Amino acid sequence: MRQCVFLFVALLLFSCTPKFDLGDAVFEPQIVVEGWIESGGVANVCLSQSMPLVDGADSISLADVPIRWAKVSVSDGETEEVLVGRMDDDYNPPFVYRGVRIKGEAGKSYTLTVEYSGRKLTAVTTIPPVVEIESLEVSRCSDSDTLYQIHLSFSDDPAGRNYYKIFTQALPDETRFYSSFMGTVSDEVLDDNHAKIKANRGTRFGMKKYTPYYKIGDTVLVKLTQLPYEGFRFWSDYENEVMNGKNPLFPSTTNLHSNINGGKGIWCGYGRDVETVIIRDCIPLH
Repeated sequence: MRQCVFLFVALLLFSCTPKFDLGDAVFEPQIVVEGWIESGGVANVCLSQSMPLVDGADSISLADVPIRWAKVSVSDGETEEVLVGRMDDDYNPPFVYRGVRIKGEAGKSYTLTVEYSGRKLTAVTTIPPVVEIESLEVSRCSDSDTLYQIHLSFSDDPAGRNYYKIFTQALPDETRFYSSFMGTVSDEVLDDNHAKIKANRGTRFGMKKYTPYYKIGDTVLVKLTQLPYEGFRFWSDYENEVMNGKNPLFPSTTNLHSNINGGKGIWCGYGRDVETVIIRDCIPLH
């Protein structure tokens, strides 16, 4: 995307650990938050409620899960804005609360407040500095004549501990950014201050078959974000669930890490840089 929203992808909603035999226990649904604000972008928040999986249940209609009548506000310490909820078919569930006035700035902190059904949730996040993509390198996969991979390069600040998350959008097939497969890294694993990381195609809910590669004709937008530690923990948990073949909507062993007081989920700031590359059939075999 060169549109100013999401990422955050990406993001998929998740729920609490499923219970298959509730017995006489009373299940109390929790509010699940998926919220983000990027440098140069407005606040975006998706709300749902955690649901139990019970014996005999074959499916859950995600369209019935969103919370559509909450009061959602964001403050930057000087200005407070109430977000407006509206349908958005690019997300699942298809409902997003979105801001207009407050724009994300690197180095600033943002407080999220959600009020719904007598409950109040809060969370605070900070947008880290923007780290620029220095180059995008496209190469043909060694075992294919039609599939391609992308590597991005950037320089890491050695002065402190930094965390990064990659998102991709492949036009014309994808309408927004999705979380790049295995695209969450800490600078602890980088060999030096100059990093080169594979930008795999993003994963999304409902995909029947996944490949991390791209095809000829794809226009690929690659987004490099620097994110705070709480966001890194969330995405690391998410990718562990995907790698283990589990459903990220309903983690089978534990909840994903959360920074939401009074609920579950993530409210995260991102310092972002986006670059675009077109996949062309002019790359020699390696």
